[in-house]
Amino acid sequence: MKILFTLLLSTFTIGVMVAQDLITFRNGTQVSGSILELTPTLIKFKKVADGPTYSMNLSDVSSITYKNGTVETLNPSPIVSTPANTNKTNTKLDPIEDELLIPTKRYGGPRVGLTFISAGTTRTRIADAFNRSDITPFVSQFGWQFETRIFTLENGAAGLIEFIPLIGGIEQGLFLPSASGIIGFRGANGVEFGVGPSVSLAGFGLVLAAGASFKVGKITFPINIAFSPNIKKILPDQQIYDWNTGTYQTIPGETTNSGFRLSLLVGFNSRKG
Repeated sequence: MKILFTLLLSTFTIGVMVAQDLITFRNGTQVSGSILELTPTLIKFKKVADGPTYSMNLSDVSSITYKNGTVETLNPSPIVSTPANTNKTNTKLDPIEDELLIPTKRYGGPRVGLTFISAGTTRTRIADAFNRSDITPFVSQFGWQFETRIFTLENGAAGLIEFIPLIGGIEQGLFLPSASGIIGFRGANGVEFGVGPSVSLAGFGLVLAAGASFKVGKITFPINIAFSPNIKKILPDQQIYDWNTGTYQTIPGETTNSGFRLSLLVGFNSRKG
């Protein structure tokens, strides 16, 4: 008897744990999840407990079957007659299903931040270019981020391609352009990382980026740290003619360091398409 009671209790517990609300859309699409909020115009729900929050128009919802078995009818599905000999070859997802599987595509938004430029040829080039000796290692950054999400998993994780052009040093009367292209991945929890090429007054280099994004409604607020490692260059040997001996003396080329760059950028993104 005790064993039977334990089995029944376990079965009931598992059933409660896996029970979910069932949302039926007017086009026939059904989605299982946990409904978070119903407003006069929107339904907000999660497909998995730690996944992203989806918002859909309530007018697109036909009915809701709650986890306790209660059925609520909202907007009856239209009756669509289909010819018997219709041969469906179009596999494109309808707008509702496409929105669920690919909730985001292209984003963009402003970026502001601060960059630390360590000692090296980059700071030397900046000082020489502007004929300045009072340049500080910290420079402001203003720019824009263009983001394309090349794929989005069902749990909300996404693969990213980003392009970030920036203008730095405005507060010091400088014009320091730079641009980075990053290939990255953002997890369902908003944590992201990426790597890609960059170009600036230091030349071509590599940039490593990491950060986190926080979504409020349809706006995403990212916070990112970008690190461009030091670029070491060895200058070619120089041949200098010695008039005393009548021969050429070889002077080994010097080793130069560009200096690393460390940036902190914040901003916001909105969907562009």
